[in-house]
Amino acid sequence: MSAAVRPIRASLLDVIAREFKPYRFAQEMLARASNKTPRTAKNWLSGSSAPDIEALIELMASCNSIADEVERLVAERRKAREDTQCPGSPLS
Repeated sequence: MSAAVRPIRASLLDVIAREFKPYRFAQEMLARASNKTPRTAKNWLSGSSAPDIEALIELMASCNSIADEVERLVAERRKAREDTQCPGSPLS
């Protein structure tokens, strides 16, 4: 993988912060969008932790910019692995 590829966690937390931090009740809004607690949302906004997979799916369903960022990250990783294939994939 290229050294220029930005860590997934940092990219995800940045897009969450961009989407929610401008609002006065950011923690509460983020908590509602992810079906998590405001304390959990506060930790994401501070960068001390990142969403688990269930919360991430909820956020992607709630917020197009987060879904777009995750899809961009997946595409970036696929491009970095162009010549490799998942061991479970059928041979073409």
